[in-house]
Amino acid sequence: MAGAGLGQLGLWLHLRGRRGQDPALPAIPAGEGPALVLHVSADALQAEAQVLRRLARNRSDLRVIRLAPEAANLAHDPARAARLLDVAQPRALLLLGSDLPPALIAAAQARQIPMILAEFRLGRAALAWGMGASMRRQLLSHMTSILLRDAASHQIARRMGLPAGRLLMTGPVSEIREPLYCSETERVSMAQQMNGRHAWFAASLPQPEEAAVLAAHEAALRHSHRALLILAPRDSARIDALAARIDAGGLTVARRSEDEDFGDEVQVLLTDGPTEMGLWYRLAPVSFMGGTLEGEDTAMRHPFEPAALGSAIVHGPQPGPYPTEWQHLDGAHAARQVRSPEELAQAVTELTQPELIAALASNAWKVSTGGAEVAILIADRVLGAMERFAPAGRVPA
Repeated sequence: MAGAGLGQLGLWLHLRGRRGQDPALPAIPAGEGPALVLHVSADALQAEAQVLRRLARNRSDLRVIRLAPEAANLAHDPARAARLLDVAQPRALLLLGSDLPPALIAAAQARQIPMILAEFRLGRAALAWGMGASMRRQLLSHMTSILLRDAASHQIARRMGLPAGRLLMTGPVSEIREPLYCSETERVSMAQQMNGRHAWFAASLPQPEEAAVLAAHEAALRHSHRALLILAPRDSARIDALAARIDAGGLTVARRSEDEDFGDEVQVLLTDGPTEMGLWYRLAPVSFMGGTLEGEDTAMRHPFEPAALGSAIVHGPQPGPYPTEWQHLDGAHAARQVRSPEELAQAVTELTQPELIAALASNAWKVSTGGAEVAILIADRVLGAMERFAPAGRVPA
């Protein structure tokens, strides 16, 4: 690989003089099962639990030696890293996240221990030709497999000259969420009352976004006169005031809190606030995620809630606490992003077409459940590498 000499020099300079900073080694679990050294970066903590569950499910006697992000001394201390590998005799290293521990990688390479790098992301800075970038390429060249979080990282890895056979674009190990509950009896009853009407749901809507949502529904009504807006205000104390506002604007409203029936003449169903969310996601083919237009974090619901229940997602430009989830959904054409009230109205009007709704909802469901598949893939790569390798003097189990 071009620049290998510069990378080797950079690695030598990085590790020189970093010995003996802390003589202690992490605890090594007792038992007869095979050992795995796991290094977790700060950006991969969310993925760790799922990957460990998959590993344990397939190999219950696995002994995992976990190196957390705060174990930086060991990651950069060649003497300690070598001692750890010699004492623990792991059959593989699993590196989760974008931080590469130089001393640990160098020590594993010297012992020909397989290394699986997962949940890894690369930026364009990786294509530079300074000593630091060259050292990074050198470390990556030692990996047995590199599982990348996104297509852009995969393209950069190819441009870096990393062997194509070792690269795989998996997507992230996203959080798996259980579908929200609802009463099936209630769902059937409500669906019968809706009588085939097109419905969309404004989930956990904060007050600053109420005008935009109501305007979008008026646009939807011009396109489909039987359209129904199910509106869940973020603050349930606003139900009465919001009902008065809707009525004053010329729309017919029914309140869930008053157990009011809604027929074709009702244009807005005002719910009890952020309750029964599982019911509304199931009933509405389209959901707008409140808070994402104006950036009110406290209003935002998790993007995978509607995704897990088959509701196509519309959201604003503000990701709040879920930037990774929105990036993944948008990248997979699994959500419709709007940047203004006008774009929201356009999206709601267009998403009365069943084929568009179905495509978005199907893609979103795949994203919301895909994290489990990525975790399985990582575990399979690790266990496969362990089966093909044993420390000197041992026979693979």
